[in-house]
Amino acid sequence: MDKVLSLDIGASSIKSGLVDANGSIYEEKRTVIKEESYTGFIDAVKSIMEELSAKPAGITAALPGGYDIEKDEIFAPNLHILNGRHIKNDLESIFNIKVLVENDANLAAYGEYVFGDKKSVKNMVFCTLGSGFGGGLILNGRLLQSNITLFEIGHMSIDFQGRQCGCGRNGCLDEYCSTGGLMEIYKNIAGKESNPVQLGEFASTGDAYALKAFKEYGRLLAGAFANIAALFCPEKIKFGGGLSELSEYYMQSMVEEFNKIIFPAYKGRVKIERAVLKNQAGMAGGAALFFGL
Repeated sequence: MDKVLSLDIGASSIKSGLVDANGSIYEEKRTVIKEESYTGFIDAVKSIMEELSAKPAGITAALPGGYDIEKDEIFAPNLHILNGRHIKNDLESIFNIKVLVENDANLAAYGEYVFGDKKSVKNMVFCTLGSGFGGGLILNGRLLQSNITLFEIGHMSIDFQGRQCGCGRNGCLDEYCSTGGLMEIYKNIAGKESNPVQLGEFASTGDAYALKAFKEYGRLLAGAFANIAALFCPEKIKFGGGLSELSEYYMQSMVEEFNKIIFPAYKGRVKIERAVLKNQAGMAGGAALFFGL
C-alpha cells in the first residue's frame, strides 16, 4: 500500500511519519530544526527523507499558519523562518515528488474526522491547543478549503485592547487559549512563572494555584467554543494539541461554563470531546487529503 510522508511542522522541530490510506503511521519520529532559518528547515526535511525505509508517494506539510495555495506563500506568525517562502515548489524541486500543503489545524481536523467521526457526524470543528490556538471546520462532510487556508479562528479577537498577537492584532484567542495564555493565567494567580508540564505536576498534587489556573483556563476556553458554536452549531467541537493532554484539570469547568453561555437555541446540540488521534491527527489528515479520502 502506498504511503505518504506527513510532516507536522512546529516552531523548533518536525514530527513526521509514513502514513497509509488507513491512517496507520510508520517510522514516526521528531526531528529538530538545528538552525533557525529556512535552510535549517530544508536540511531537517532532507534528513527525514534520507532515513526513510522507502520512497513515499508524496509529501504533505502541515503548516502553523496561513498558506496561499495560488501563490505558494506562507504567513506563519509563530514560525517566521517560513514566512513568504514557497515550500511546495521548493520541496517538489528538491525531491522530485508531489507535495500537498495545508494549515496544520485544518489537516488535524480532517484526520480526526476521516479516521474517527466520519460515520457519525457531518459537521465538526476541531481546535488545536498548543503554542497557538488553531482550528479546522468540517462542513457537510467536507473540509472547508479555498485558494487560501481558511478558518483562522485563533485570530478572532476577544479583546480589541488586549495583548498583542504575533499576527499584529490585539486580543486574539491565539494569545489567550494557547500555552502562553495558560502560563499568563498562572503567573497572575501565583506570581511566578511555570510551564505546562510543571503545571500539570502541580495540579496532580492538589496545588491550589495550579488548579485555579486550569479552572480559569477552562472558562476562557468555553467562551471560545461558545463563539464557535454560535457561528456553525457543529455536532461536535473536538480539541487536540499539547494542552489537550492536561484536559483532566480543566474539562469540567470548561463544559460547565460552555453549557451556561452557549447560544440558547443550540444548547444540547453541540458536544465537546477530546481528540482521539491526539497529536497524530495532523499527520493522518495529511494522508487522508493526499489520498482523497
